[in-house]
Amino acid sequence: MRLGAAILGCTLILAVAGCGHHRAQPSESPAKPSAPNLSTTKRGVLEPDLSALPRDPSDKPPARPGEYRKLTAEECRYFAVKNAPLADDLDAHPENRTPSHPHLHPGQPSPSEADTSRKVRGYLADELRNKSAGEALDKFYQLAQAEGQFDLLAKSLKELRARLGDAEDAERRGLADRAGVDNLRVQVLDLEAKVAELEAGIDSLNAALRAHLGMDSADPLSIWPDDPLHVRSEDVDIDEAVRNGLFYRSDLNLIRTLLADDGEGADDLAQALLKQISPLLARLKSNPLVSLLTVKRNRTSREATQRQLQSLLEGRERQAEAEIRAAALALRGHRLATVARSAEVRRHAATVTELEKKAAAGQPVTAELTKAKLDLWKAQGELLKSAVEWRRADVKLRQAMGLLVRE
Repeated sequence: MRLGAAILGCTLILAVAGCGHHRAQPSESPAKPSAPNLSTTKRGVLEPDLSALPRDPSDKPPARPGEYRKLTAEECRYFAVKNAPLADDLDAHPENRTPSHPHLHPGQPSPSEADTSRKVRGYLADELRNKSAGEALDKFYQLAQAEGQFDLLAKSLKELRARLGDAEDAERRGLADRAGVDNLRVQVLDLEAKVAELEAGIDSLNAALRAHLGMDSADPLSIWPDDPLHVRSEDVDIDEAVRNGLFYRSDLNLIRTLLADDGEGADDLAQALLKQISPLLARLKSNPLVSLLTVKRNRTSREATQRQLQSLLEGRERQAEAEIRAAALALRGHRLATVARSAEVRRHAATVTELEKKAAAGQPVTAELTKAKLDLWKAQGELLKSAVEWRRADVKLRQAMGLLVRE
Protein backbone atom coordinates (compact mmCIF):
# COMPACT_ATOMS: atom_id res chain seq x y z
CA MET A 1 0.00 0.00 0.00
CA ARG A 2 2.77 2.43 0.94
CA LEU A 3 4.60 1.68 -2.30
CA GLY A 4 1.40 2.24 -4.32
CA ALA A 5 0.69 5.51 -2.53
CA ALA A 6 4.27 6.70 -3.06
CA ILE A 7 4.13 5.92 -6.78
CA LEU A 8 0.77 7.67 -7.11
CA GLY A 9 2.12 10.67 -5.23
CA CYS A 10 5.19 10.90 -7.48
CA THR A 11 2.97 10.64 -10.54
CA LEU A 12 0.75 13.52 -9.37
CA ILE A 13 3.74 15.69 -8.41
CA LEU A 14 5.38 15.19 -11.82
CA ALA A 15 2.12 15.84 -13.63
CA VAL A 16 1.50 19.06 -11.68
CA ALA A 17 5.09 20.17 -12.21
CA GLY A 18 4.75 19.54 -15.92
CA CYS A 19 1.52 21.54 -16.14
CA GLY A 20 3.05 24.43 -14.20
CA HIS A 21 6.01 24.49 -16.52
CA HIS A 22 3.79 24.85 -19.56
CA ARG A 23 1.70 27.58 -17.90
CA ALA A 24 4.65 29.72 -16.85
CA GLN A 25 5.60 31.53 -20.05
CA PRO A 26 3.07 31.34 -22.88
CA SER A 27 4.97 31.63 -26.16
CA GLU A 28 4.02 34.36 -28.59
CA SER A 29 3.77 33.60 -32.31
CA PRO A 30 6.17 35.65 -34.45
CA ALA A 31 4.60 38.33 -36.57
CA LYS A 32 3.52 37.11 -39.98
CA PRO A 33 5.61 38.73 -42.74
CA SER A 34 3.75 41.07 -45.03
CA ALA A 35 2.86 39.87 -48.52
CA PRO A 36 5.23 41.06 -51.30
CA ASN A 37 3.96 43.99 -53.32
CA LEU A 38 4.91 43.17 -56.94
CA SER A 39 4.75 45.70 -59.72
CA THR A 40 2.60 45.09 -62.80
CA THR A 41 3.86 44.60 -66.33
CA LYS A 42 2.65 43.59 -69.78
CA ARG A 43 3.26 40.22 -71.40
CA GLY A 44 6.68 40.03 -73.03
CA VAL A 45 8.78 37.52 -74.97
CA LEU A 46 10.83 34.88 -73.15
CA GLU A 47 13.91 33.74 -75.01
CA PRO A 48 17.41 32.60 -74.02
CA ASP A 49 20.19 35.17 -73.71
CA LEU A 50 23.07 33.79 -75.81
CA SER A 51 25.23 36.90 -75.83
CA ALA A 52 27.97 35.17 -73.80
CA LEU A 53 28.20 32.16 -76.15
CA PRO A 54 30.14 31.80 -79.41
CA ARG A 55 28.01 32.20 -82.52
CA ASP A 56 28.96 28.83 -84.05
CA PRO A 57 29.92 25.50 -82.46
CA SER A 58 33.51 24.32 -82.64
CA ASP A 59 34.46 22.56 -85.86
CA LYS A 60 36.93 20.32 -84.02
CA PRO A 61 36.16 16.60 -84.19
CA PRO A 62 34.66 15.33 -80.91
CA ALA A 63 37.11 13.28 -78.88
CA ARG A 64 37.16 11.43 -75.59
CA PRO A 65 40.18 11.13 -73.25
CA GLY A 66 42.98 8.75 -74.18
CA GLU A 67 43.39 7.29 -70.67
CA TYR A 68 40.72 5.87 -68.36
CA ARG A 69 40.21 4.04 -65.10
CA LYS A 70 39.25 0.52 -66.19
CA LEU A 71 36.27 -0.92 -64.33
CA THR A 72 34.69 -4.34 -64.88
CA ALA A 73 31.10 -5.17 -64.02
CA GLU A 74 32.24 -7.49 -61.20
CA GLU A 75 34.50 -4.79 -59.74
CA CYS A 76 31.59 -2.37 -59.93
CA ARG A 77 29.34 -4.76 -58.02
CA TYR A 78 32.03 -5.57 -55.45
CA PHE A 79 32.98 -1.99 -54.60
CA ALA A 80 29.34 -0.89 -54.49
CA VAL A 81 28.63 -3.65 -51.96
CA LYS A 82 31.69 -2.68 -49.89
CA ASN A 83 30.74 1.01 -49.85
CA ALA A 84 26.98 0.73 -49.31
CA PRO A 85 25.92 3.54 -46.94
CA LEU A 86 25.13 2.51 -43.33
CA ALA A 87 25.55 -1.22 -44.01
CA ASP A 88 28.76 -1.60 -41.99
CA ASP A 89 27.25 0.49 -39.17
CA LEU A 90 24.33 -1.93 -38.94
CA ASP A 91 26.72 -4.89 -38.76
CA ALA A 92 28.69 -3.16 -35.99
CA HIS A 93 25.64 -2.12 -33.94
CA PRO A 94 26.38 -2.51 -30.19
CA GLU A 95 23.20 -4.52 -29.58
CA ASN A 96 24.53 -7.24 -31.89
CA ARG A 97 26.95 -8.36 -29.16
CA THR A 98 26.39 -9.59 -25.60
CA PRO A 99 28.71 -8.46 -22.78
CA SER A 100 31.31 -10.88 -21.44
CA HIS A 101 29.40 -11.16 -18.15
CA PRO A 102 25.68 -10.74 -18.92
CA HIS A 103 24.62 -10.93 -15.25
CA LEU A 104 26.69 -7.82 -14.48
CA HIS A 105 24.95 -5.87 -17.27
CA PRO A 106 21.19 -6.38 -16.83
CA GLY A 107 20.40 -3.53 -19.21
CA GLN A 108 22.35 -5.12 -22.06
CA PRO A 109 20.81 -7.60 -24.55
CA SER A 110 20.72 -11.28 -23.65
CA PRO A 111 22.51 -13.79 -25.93
CA SER A 112 19.26 -14.64 -27.76
CA GLU A 113 18.34 -10.96 -28.17
CA ALA A 114 21.81 -10.16 -29.48
CA ASP A 115 21.60 -13.04 -31.96
CA THR A 116 18.24 -11.78 -33.24
CA SER A 117 19.56 -8.23 -33.45
CA ARG A 118 22.62 -9.41 -35.39
CA LYS A 119 20.50 -11.35 -37.89
CA VAL A 120 17.89 -8.63 -38.36
CA ARG A 121 20.39 -5.82 -38.78
CA GLY A 122 22.55 -8.07 -40.94
CA TYR A 123 19.68 -8.74 -43.33
CA LEU A 124 18.89 -5.04 -43.44
CA ALA A 125 22.56 -4.30 -44.20
CA ASP A 126 22.50 -6.86 -47.00
CA GLU A 127 19.38 -5.25 -48.42
CA LEU A 128 21.20 -1.89 -48.52
CA ARG A 129 24.20 -3.52 -50.18
CA ASN A 130 22.02 -5.31 -52.73
CA LYS A 131 20.29 -2.03 -53.62
CA SER A 132 23.60 -0.14 -53.85
CA ALA A 133 25.06 -2.79 -56.18
CA GLY A 134 21.98 -2.67 -58.41
CA GLU A 135 22.10 1.12 -58.71
CA ALA A 136 25.84 1.14 -59.42
CA LEU A 137 25.61 -1.57 -62.09
CA ASP A 138 22.73 0.26 -63.75
CA LYS A 139 24.91 3.39 -63.98
CA PHE A 140 27.80 1.21 -65.21
CA TYR A 141 25.80 -0.10 -68.17
CA GLN A 142 24.34 3.31 -68.94
CA LEU A 143 27.92 4.58 -69.13
CA ALA A 144 28.86 1.71 -71.45
CA GLN A 145 26.01 2.67 -73.77
CA ALA A 146 26.93 6.37 -73.68
CA GLU A 147 30.59 5.72 -74.50
CA GLY A 148 29.62 3.39 -77.35
CA GLN A 149 27.09 5.89 -78.69
CA PHE A 150 29.74 8.62 -78.61
CA ASP A 151 31.94 6.74 -81.07
CA LEU A 152 29.01 6.17 -83.43
CA LEU A 153 27.91 9.80 -83.28
CA ALA A 154 31.49 10.97 -83.83
CA LYS A 155 31.72 8.87 -87.03
CA SER A 156 28.36 10.18 -88.22
CA LEU A 157 29.39 13.77 -87.51
CA LYS A 158 32.67 13.32 -89.38
CA GLU A 159 30.83 11.92 -92.41
CA LEU A 160 28.24 14.71 -92.42
CA ARG A 161 30.88 17.43 -92.08
CA ALA A 162 32.73 15.97 -95.06
CA ARG A 163 29.55 15.98 -97.15
CA LEU A 164 28.73 19.52 -95.97
CA GLY A 165 32.20 20.69 -97.04
CA ASP A 166 31.71 19.11 -100.47
CA ALA A 167 28.27 20.70 -100.81
CA GLU A 168 29.51 24.16 -99.80
CA ASP A 169 32.35 23.88 -102.32
CA ALA A 170 29.88 22.82 -105.03
CA GLU A 171 27.60 25.71 -104.10
CA ARG A 172 30.43 28.20 -104.49
CA ARG A 173 31.02 26.81 -107.97
CA GLY A 174 27.31 26.94 -108.76
CA LEU A 175 26.90 23.18 -108.87
CA ALA A 176 24.62 22.69 -105.84
CA ASP A 177 21.37 24.23 -104.67
CA ARG A 178 21.07 26.21 -101.45
CA ALA A 179 18.39 23.95 -99.96
CA GLY A 180 20.61 20.86 -100.02
CA VAL A 181 23.44 22.72 -98.30
CA ASP A 182 21.14 24.11 -95.62
CA ASN A 183 19.67 20.66 -94.98
CA LEU A 184 23.16 19.21 -94.41
CA ARG A 185 24.07 22.13 -92.15
CA VAL A 186 20.98 21.50 -90.01
CA GLN A 187 21.92 17.83 -89.68
CA VAL A 188 25.46 18.73 -88.64
CA LEU A 189 24.30 21.22 -86.01
CA ASP A 190 21.74 18.76 -84.65
CA LEU A 191 24.39 16.06 -84.35
CA GLU A 192 26.82 18.45 -82.66
CA ALA A 193 24.15 19.22 -80.06
CA LYS A 194 23.58 15.50 -79.44
CA VAL A 195 27.33 14.92 -78.99
CA ALA A 196 27.55 17.77 -76.47
CA GLU A 197 24.58 16.41 -74.50
CA LEU A 198 26.09 12.93 -74.56
CA GLU A 199 29.41 14.20 -73.19
CA ALA A 200 27.58 15.94 -70.35
CA GLY A 201 25.69 12.71 -69.60
CA ILE A 202 28.95 10.74 -69.55
CA ASP A 203 30.44 13.15 -67.02
CA SER A 204 27.32 12.89 -64.86
CA LEU A 205 27.42 9.08 -64.91
CA ASN A 206 31.11 9.14 -63.97
CA ALA A 207 30.34 11.33 -60.96
CA ALA A 208 27.50 9.06 -59.84
CA LEU A 209 29.65 5.93 -60.18
CA ARG A 210 32.53 7.44 -58.22
CA ALA A 211 30.14 8.15 -55.35
CA HIS A 212 28.73 4.60 -55.39
CA LEU A 213 32.17 2.98 -55.47
CA GLY A 214 33.89 5.18 -52.91
CA MET A 215 36.30 6.69 -55.45
CA ASP A 216 37.84 10.14 -55.29
CA SER A 217 35.17 12.52 -56.56
CA ALA A 218 37.86 14.80 -58.00
CA ASP A 219 39.60 12.06 -60.00
CA PRO A 220 40.42 13.63 -63.39
CA LEU A 221 40.31 10.28 -65.24
CA SER A 222 37.01 8.99 -66.56
CA ILE A 223 35.83 5.41 -65.95
CA TRP A 224 35.97 2.93 -68.79
CA PRO A 225 33.23 0.24 -68.40
CA ASP A 226 35.15 -2.87 -69.47
CA ASP A 227 32.43 -5.40 -70.28
CA PRO A 228 31.70 -7.54 -73.37
CA LEU A 229 27.94 -6.81 -73.12
CA HIS A 230 27.27 -10.50 -73.68
CA VAL A 231 23.60 -11.36 -74.29
CA ARG A 232 22.72 -14.96 -73.40
CA SER A 233 20.59 -16.98 -75.78
CA GLU A 234 18.66 -19.03 -73.24
CA ASP A 235 15.58 -17.85 -71.34
CA VAL A 236 15.44 -17.70 -67.56
CA ASP A 237 13.48 -20.42 -65.74
CA ILE A 238 11.01 -18.03 -64.12
CA ASP A 239 9.63 -20.49 -61.53
CA GLU A 240 13.15 -21.41 -60.43
CA ALA A 241 14.08 -17.72 -60.24
CA VAL A 242 11.05 -17.07 -58.02
CA ARG A 243 11.96 -19.95 -55.69
CA ASN A 244 15.54 -18.75 -55.35
CA GLY A 245 14.46 -15.15 -54.86
CA LEU A 246 11.98 -16.02 -52.10
CA PHE A 247 14.73 -18.01 -50.39
CA TYR A 248 17.56 -15.48 -50.66
CA ARG A 249 15.93 -12.05 -50.45
CA SER A 250 17.19 -10.23 -47.38
CA ASP A 251 14.00 -8.25 -46.74
CA LEU A 252 12.00 -11.50 -46.52
CA ASN A 253 14.55 -13.21 -44.28
CA LEU A 254 14.52 -10.20 -41.96
CA ILE A 255 10.77 -10.62 -41.36
CA ARG A 256 11.15 -14.41 -41.01
CA THR A 257 13.78 -13.88 -38.31
CA LEU A 258 11.43 -11.66 -36.33
CA LEU A 259 8.61 -14.18 -36.71
CA ALA A 260 10.85 -17.02 -35.46
CA ASP A 261 11.79 -15.12 -32.28
CA ASP A 262 8.97 -14.37 -29.84
CA GLY A 263 11.18 -12.56 -27.35
CA GLU A 264 10.91 -8.99 -26.09
CA GLY A 265 13.90 -7.86 -28.14
CA ALA A 266 12.36 -9.19 -31.34
CA ASP A 267 9.09 -7.49 -30.44
CA ASP A 268 10.87 -4.13 -30.13
CA LEU A 269 12.58 -4.62 -33.49
CA ALA A 270 9.29 -5.69 -35.07
CA GLN A 271 7.61 -2.55 -33.77
CA ALA A 272 10.42 -0.45 -35.26
CA LEU A 273 9.94 -2.20 -38.61
CA LEU A 274 6.17 -1.73 -38.56
CA LYS A 275 6.55 1.91 -37.62
CA GLN A 276 8.91 2.40 -40.58
CA ILE A 277 6.25 0.98 -42.92
CA SER A 278 3.42 2.95 -41.33
CA PRO A 279 3.23 4.61 -37.89
CA LEU A 280 -0.39 3.43 -37.68
CA LEU A 281 0.71 -0.21 -37.75
CA ALA A 282 2.93 0.08 -34.68
CA ARG A 283 1.47 0.18 -31.20
CA LEU A 284 0.94 3.68 -29.87
CA LYS A 285 3.08 4.47 -26.87
CA SER A 286 1.18 5.10 -23.64
CA ASN A 287 2.07 7.65 -20.95
CA PRO A 288 5.81 7.13 -20.22
CA LEU A 289 5.12 7.12 -16.44
CA VAL A 290 2.74 4.21 -16.91
CA SER A 291 5.28 2.42 -19.14
CA LEU A 292 7.83 2.56 -16.32
CA LEU A 293 5.49 0.56 -14.14
CA THR A 294 5.09 -2.19 -16.75
CA VAL A 295 7.64 -4.97 -16.32
CA LYS A 296 6.74 -6.99 -19.45
CA ARG A 297 4.61 -6.34 -22.49
CA ASN A 298 1.23 -7.93 -22.68
CA ARG A 299 1.30 -11.32 -24.40
CA THR A 300 -1.74 -10.33 -26.45
CA SER A 301 0.14 -7.36 -27.92
CA ARG A 302 3.00 -9.63 -28.99
CA GLU A 303 0.59 -11.99 -30.68
CA ALA A 304 -0.92 -9.03 -32.55
CA THR A 305 2.56 -8.03 -33.68
CA GLN A 306 3.20 -11.57 -34.91
CA ARG A 307 -0.02 -11.47 -36.94
CA GLN A 308 1.01 -8.14 -38.47
CA LEU A 309 4.44 -9.54 -39.34
CA GLN A 310 2.91 -12.63 -40.94
CA SER A 311 0.62 -10.43 -43.04
CA LEU A 312 3.59 -8.24 -43.97
CA LEU A 313 5.65 -11.28 -45.00
CA GLU A 314 2.88 -12.66 -47.20
CA GLY A 315 2.48 -9.29 -48.90
CA ARG A 316 6.21 -8.87 -49.43
CA GLU A 317 6.48 -12.39 -50.87
CA ARG A 318 3.75 -11.61 -53.40
CA GLN A 319 5.48 -8.35 -54.29
CA ALA A 320 8.86 -10.10 -54.62
CA GLU A 321 7.40 -12.77 -56.90
CA ALA A 322 5.83 -10.10 -59.11
CA GLU A 323 9.14 -8.18 -59.33
CA ILE A 324 11.09 -11.32 -60.26
CA ARG A 325 8.59 -12.43 -62.89
CA ALA A 326 8.44 -8.95 -64.44
CA ALA A 327 12.25 -8.71 -64.57
CA ALA A 328 12.56 -12.17 -66.16
CA LEU A 329 9.95 -11.34 -68.81
CA ALA A 330 11.66 -8.01 -69.56
CA LEU A 331 14.91 -9.92 -70.02
CA ARG A 332 13.27 -12.13 -72.64
CA GLY A 333 11.83 -9.12 -74.46
CA HIS A 334 15.19 -7.36 -74.66
CA ARG A 335 16.83 -10.55 -75.95
CA LEU A 336 14.31 -10.85 -78.79
CA ALA A 337 14.74 -7.15 -79.61
CA THR A 338 18.50 -7.63 -79.75
CA VAL A 339 18.10 -10.50 -82.23
CA ALA A 340 15.92 -8.32 -84.50
CA ARG A 341 18.26 -5.33 -84.35
CA SER A 342 21.25 -7.53 -85.05
CA ALA A 343 19.57 -8.63 -88.28
CA GLU A 344 18.90 -4.98 -89.15
CA VAL A 345 22.59 -4.14 -88.66
CA ARG A 346 23.62 -6.95 -90.98
CA ARG A 347 21.20 -5.68 -93.63
CA HIS A 348 22.60 -2.13 -93.47
CA ALA A 349 26.18 -3.43 -93.47
CA ALA A 350 25.49 -5.37 -96.68
CA THR A 351 24.13 -2.20 -98.30
CA VAL A 352 27.24 -0.23 -97.33
CA THR A 353 29.52 -2.94 -98.70
CA GLU A 354 27.67 -2.98 -102.01
CA LEU A 355 27.80 0.82 -102.38
CA GLU A 356 31.49 0.92 -101.46
CA LYS A 357 32.17 -1.51 -104.31
CA LYS A 358 30.28 0.78 -106.70
CA ALA A 359 32.19 3.82 -105.43
CA ALA A 360 35.50 1.98 -105.91
CA ALA A 361 34.44 1.24 -109.49
CA GLY A 362 33.98 4.97 -110.12
CA GLN A 363 30.19 5.16 -109.95
CA PRO A 364 28.71 8.43 -108.49
CA VAL A 365 27.10 7.02 -105.34
CA THR A 366 28.52 9.42 -102.74
CA ALA A 367 25.14 10.60 -101.44
CA GLU A 368 23.74 7.08 -101.30
CA LEU A 369 26.85 5.80 -99.54
CA THR A 370 26.69 8.57 -96.93
CA LYS A 371 23.05 7.79 -96.18
CA ALA A 372 23.79 4.06 -95.98
CA LYS A 373 26.65 4.67 -93.52
CA LEU A 374 24.48 6.91 -91.35
CA ASP A 375 21.73 4.31 -91.37
CA LEU A 376 24.24 1.61 -90.43
CA TRP A 377 25.67 3.59 -87.51
CA LYS A 378 22.17 4.44 -86.30
CA ALA A 379 21.23 0.75 -86.43
CA GLN A 380 24.42 -0.13 -84.55
CA GLY A 381 23.44 2.42 -81.91
CA GLU A 382 20.03 0.79 -81.55
CA LEU A 383 21.68 -2.62 -81.28
CA LEU A 384 24.04 -1.33 -78.60
CA LYS A 385 21.09 0.14 -76.71
CA SER A 386 19.20 -3.15 -76.93
CA ALA A 387 22.17 -5.15 -75.63
CA VAL A 388 22.68 -2.70 -72.77
CA GLU A 389 18.98 -2.86 -71.91
CA TRP A 390 19.34 -6.65 -71.69
CA ARG A 391 22.27 -6.26 -69.29
CA ARG A 392 20.34 -3.73 -67.18
CA ALA A 393 17.34 -6.07 -67.07
CA ASP A 394 19.66 -8.89 -65.97
CA VAL A 395 20.93 -6.69 -63.13
CA LYS A 396 17.36 -5.85 -62.14
CA LEU A 397 16.46 -9.55 -62.05
CA ARG A 398 19.49 -10.42 -59.88
CA GLN A 399 18.66 -7.51 -57.58
CA ALA A 400 15.01 -8.61 -57.33
CA MET A 401 16.25 -12.10 -56.37
CA GLY A 402 18.59 -10.63 -53.72
CA LEU A 403 21.65 -12.15 -55.39
CA LEU A 404 23.88 -9.12 -56.03
CA VAL A 405 25.07 -9.12 -52.43
CA ARG A 406 25.72 -12.88 -52.51
CA GLU A 407 27.58 -13.35 -55.80
